[in-house]
Amino acid sequence: MPGLLPPRAGVVLIAVFAVAALADAQAPRGKADAGGFPAPTPELERGRAVYVLSSCHFCHGVDLTGAQMGATDLMHSPLIAADQNGNFIGPVVRAGKPNLQTAMPSYPDLTSQEIADLAAYVHYLRRQGRYRELAMDVDDQGDARAGETYFNANCAACHSRSGDLAGIAAKYAGDATAPAKLAQKIKTGGSGVWGQIPMPPNNVPDADLKTVVDWILAQK
Repeated sequence: MPGLLPPRAGVVLIAVFAVAALADAQAPRGKADAGGFPAPTPELERGRAVYVLSSCHFCHGVDLTGAQMGATDLMHSPLIAADQNGNFIGPVVRAGKPNLQTAMPSYPDLTSQEIADLAAYVHYLRRQGRYRELAMDVDDQGDARAGETYFNANCAACHSRSGDLAGIAAKYAGDATAPAKLAQKIKTGGSGVWGQIPMPPNNVPDADLKTVVDWILAQK
């Protein structure tokens, strides 16, 4: 489809994020303070100083997560993504945003160097955060594949995603107890839940049990 990266490009992109995040992670973090963890380089630490002393962390979070009081989600902001060396961040910071739920003050006195340092630090935080999100997505996909593999090997003789499991996600939507109930049913067996044929007890390892339960409850 137009606009989508080919699979190889997606792998390369994840690899780039991984290398950058690994380099950041290997730097000494030091002890956290009210403005988060010390940055790994003097240049980024200058940017962190501007970020914290300008009180950006109160509304945007010390790591760009948990935006509050109507503040922009900088982790996923198109403006931040398009910014180069502060060319978009700088004008917004200097002008402020008076129309927010809690107005963002203006900082017209910040120098060009301070804007560049601030932008570099915001991009550093965003790079770390986006890599964490990508890594979580990969883990979720791996768990889904593991759940489907276990189901096909151990459950598919009696159950099917297009038969008795069709629509199960909607049936149990919002029921926080569903995973525990299903896990218990798989372990103890029984009948009358998805058909009248009795299901024998199953000695399923906890890791496999979680992945197959999550996969079952995701079927639409």
